[in-house]
Amino acid sequence: MKREEILKRIEIEDVRIANADRNIEGLILQKNKSLDEQARLFALLETLPTEEPEAGV
Repeated sequence: MKREEILKRIEIEDVRIANADRNIEGLILQKNKSLDEQARLFALLETLPTEEPEAGV
């Protein structure tokens, strides 16, 4: 490989790495949003009255 080809390939890999970093950041943000929503739902569940089983079923 010539120097120019190697430098071009390095540039391509830099772009791929940057894209992967952005994807990872997006996944982490989505995970944190889901964890927050799950915690909110568990807290909401805790506030519900205990359900009595239906008699005669």
